Amino acid sequence: MTIIIIGAGLTGLLLNRRVNADLILEEQPTIGGVYAFDKILDKEIPYVPPILDNPLYEKFEIRYKEYDTIIYYKKYEHYKDKICKNCDELPKWITFDNMKKFYIIENLPSFLYSLAKNSRILKEYPIRIDDKRIITNKGNIIKYDKIYNTGSYKRISKLLGFKNSSLNFLSSLVMLIITRKNNVKPWNVYISGDSADSFSTIIRLDDIFDEFEIYYIYSFMSFNERKIDSDRILLDLKRRQIINPNDIIAFRVKLISEAILFGSTSNEKIPYPIINCGRLGEWKNYNITEIISRIQSC
Repeated sequence: MTIIIIGAGLTGLLLNRRVNADLILEEQPTIGGVYAFDKILDKEIPYVPPILDNPLYEKFEIRYKEYDTIIYYKKYEHYKDKICKNCDELPKWITFDNMKKFYIIENLPSFLYSLAKNSRILKEYPIRIDDKRIITNKGNIIKYDKIYNTGSYKRISKLLGFKNSSLNFLSSLVMLIITRKNNVKPWNVYISGDSADSFSTIIRLDDIFDEFEIYYIYSFMSFNERKIDSDRILLDLKRRQIINPNDIIAFRVKLISEAILFGSTSNEKIPYPIINCGRLGEWKNYNITEIISRIQSC
């Protein structure tokens, strides 16, 4: 049986450990998906904080740091509607609801490398799928018996001819900023429902480096608008006296197109042996804990 996985993000790579796929298709130039990383100041740092709300995953060779959740709230009563009026609820990874502690995966890059080791990963993506073949953007024809899709349900359902007009999403501009440690702050999570702030959620980690601290800043927008840019965010951070631009050592910016997902998936039966799995594949706002749990059964 020839098994193909679509997506070499965390979901696809974890799933591959269980199903031992013949091939993984990945659109992006690097592995990791949302949790891709870059080398900054001699450390490999994920663009998005790899947060666990449950630390019991030693069997996956995951190491983590534990943090007490200390939240500063600003106009929290407007927080949900500021981000997504049409969502029933916001993802736990930006609300921190009922999380007295959270855990950051320390060794995510090496963990992803180990998952990808000995896997055949092809940097191409499907543009057509029929009952026996995948045709990729580079013209390759790949025969299959079963497909596990960990990429966008919205995209693959469109390839299969489903409309799914009810599916929608918000994009997120995530800034990773490393600064000098100058002013001690009494919080490690900052949640702003103030419409005057271009950002909505900040996660601060002060123990990854000895002399520096890391800020992850989330801003949300509809995909068609994209009115928020990094310059505006930096101005708002300065105005709120959160980050002084003169203290910035390095920063990176990542746009997550399908960040917050809402709308229900189609009830139409997919006519081919395709199993949708994970956050994007099932169109659910799973956090890492939920992704790991779903991998065992999808």
